[in-house]
Amino acid sequence: MSLFTLEEDILKISLPQGLSQKDLIDMTNSEIDALIDSGQLYGKDIKIFGRITTGMALVLGHKLAHVCKSVSIFDPKLNDYILCIRH
Repeated sequence: MSLFTLEEDILKISLPQGLSQKDLIDMTNSEIDALIDSGQLYGKDIKIFGRITTGMALVLGHKLAHVCKSVSIFDPKLNDYILCIRH
């Protein structure tokens, strides 16, 4: 089971049921590290789409801030992406 699907500059998240916050954070850490190591995220304007826990957001924000040009997250109430991090 994978949390992330990368399509162009959109990082889609599928939040599985029945996992603890710790399990989700551990999965986020290992999966985002693999994507970073693959070189697919460097210098991109990444958009995060999907449900996410606060812990996952902290992990992603920290790690993506080091390699991406910017990170935005989708807000369904606004039906738009909100810029969170920019370098």
